[in-house]
Amino acid sequence: MSCSFRTHAIAGFTTVELVLVIVIIGILGAIAGPRFFNNSTFDERAYYDELASSFRYAQKVAVASGCRVRVNLTASTYELRQQTALGGHCDAADLSFPLPVLLPHGQAVSGVAPSGITAAPPLIIVYDGVGRTNLASNQVITVGSRSMVIEAESGLVVTP
Repeated sequence: MSCSFRTHAIAGFTTVELVLVIVIIGILGAIAGPRFFNNSTFDERAYYDELASSFRYAQKVAVASGCRVRVNLTASTYELRQQTALGGHCDAADLSFPLPVLLPHGQAVSGVAPSGITAAPPLIIVYDGVGRTNLASNQVITVGSRSMVIEAESGLVVTP
């Protein structure tokens, strides 16, 4: 009877190979990881949509109330304010816009841009009781890499 012994080599990875793979994964994680967890693109889009909605809301409030509404836009904030009413009509002489425009649940319409997001150019837009603006021509407003147009004559907010 003959016996044969077979020698089997143990298959696996060497320590050097394992360390090299771990180092490569670490480098890829350090470089690519922040791209997957960066919220600035989402924050920019959210603030852009918030501004567009606020401009549209300002126009609707001006038309519904017949009182002028002012939108004050800075690089990092915005705020909507309205004229006072006298005897059921707007006080056309009131240029201070003392009343904050309120949402249906009572909160004033205003906002602050997320960190690192800016809007340009800073400006003041006034909507009249028909929804037109005080702008001499159409105005392009940019928020980061996005832009919207406010049409001077109609007050329409155009977003791509």
